[in-house]
Amino acid sequence: MHNYIGLDAHSKTCTFVVVDGRGRQTNYQRVKTGESEILKFLKSVNGSKSLVCEESNLSKWLYTLLKDEVDKLVVCDPAVVNRRRGPKDDYPDTLHLAQQLRGEFLTPVFHEDNFFSELRSVVGSYRDLVWDSIRLQNRYKALFRSEARETDGKKIYNDEERIQELSNETDRFVAGAIYKQLQLIKEQQEGYVKRFKEYEKKYSQIRALSSIPGIGEVRACTIAAIVCSAQRFENKFKFWAYCMLVKYNCMSDDTNYGKKKVPGNRTLKDVFMGAAQSVLDGESPLRSLYDEHRKRGLDHRAAKKNVARKIAAIALSVMRKGVHYREDYEVKKEQPTPKQV
Repeated sequence: MHNYIGLDAHSKTCTFVVVDGRGRQTNYQRVKTGESEILKFLKSVNGSKSLVCEESNLSKWLYTLLKDEVDKLVVCDPAVVNRRRGPKDDYPDTLHLAQQLRGEFLTPVFHEDNFFSELRSVVGSYRDLVWDSIRLQNRYKALFRSEARETDGKKIYNDEERIQELSNETDRFVAGAIYKQLQLIKEQQEGYVKRFKEYEKKYSQIRALSSIPGIGEVRACTIAAIVCSAQRFENKFKFWAYCMLVKYNCMSDDTNYGKKKVPGNRTLKDVFMGAAQSVLDGESPLRSLYDEHRKRGLDHRAAKKNVARKIAAIALSVMRKGVHYREDYEVKKEQPTPKQV
């Protein structure tokens, strides 16, 4: 008998509901969230097992714990699950998940148990640190702007003496506290970058990504951590959609209701758009791609996004083939192969 198991996991308790192939409930149990209790319940279920749980902060741990304990494991996006009507409650929600799994109505969220999935924790923490730094910088500059003082450039973040320019003693105290926080975050960022460089030396896939124009060790680690496996994308168009670099037409009854982005990963969009800006600021051969699009009448943003798509396509190809980027690749590809005499 095949069992379809719904799991509603929380930090304190986990709710299990088991249904058979006909949709009849055969088991229901609530256990404390812990490795021993979860495995004990699963081992008590006889027969083959398919299990579903929703994507959450526990899903990575659950995937690693359960992937070898069941025949099929599905981690689904809660935002796209067909919701039942009525008030929210763990038991009916879990039963609904099990029935959705039985009907094969769920689309799994990608999970993989390897180093790159573990790298996500480091990348996510570094990204949070960068955003914290940006927020502090904005607050720091705002103190000077409130007195119409010059704040152009980044030199202000490394010149502690400028705090004395502020006329208000309270503002000087606040600026001093923010300045110390910025220096601490800067030191922490340097530690993260050092670790990313170590990863670049250790893993060939990250080194290959770093060879692409506009992508350094930080962006390479970010791409590797989020993508994990390039083989999960059928083609570059699917990858562009995941990176939120393209839009799709909304059609109904032969009526076009405009274009809309599909749900994707905002971090990858920021990475590739940032890489495109780095290309525009440099002298890479990819810069000529931007110039060609501008000559054909595209505005700056559209041309820049085309460069971002090109970099994303190269990154996908590099990860699939495990080779470094070559600037002469496009030229060689276009040249005809000489005939054998």
